[in-house]
Amino acid sequence: MFLVALIFASLVAFVYLKVQQSREEDILVKRSYSLKSSIAIGVFLISFGINSYMSLQSSVAAVVALIFLVVGSINVLVGWKQLRLLKNYAQKETSTEGNSS
Repeated sequence: MFLVALIFASLVAFVYLKVQQSREEDILVKRSYSLKSSIAIGVFLISFGINSYMSLQSSVAAVVALIFLVVGSINVLVGWKQLRLLKNYAQKETSTEGNSS
């Protein structure tokens, strides 16, 4: 039941973040929403892969679950790494702007 809730929550988060991304005008904030939505879709893929294997438990389900786990993990890890870099860049930009005033 936890995985079903996680699947639903990650899809809702993905849609919310994509809507916020489309409304935003600032490039850094737009990129931040994009990376967060990438993490949300990665969590969805991971939880969906685990849930599908646990409910079906066949060799085909195992292959599909493995593919979903790999792709989801890549989405989460790359999104997390890029988001950290973006936050560091934004902090440097704000500290530079504060010093130049």
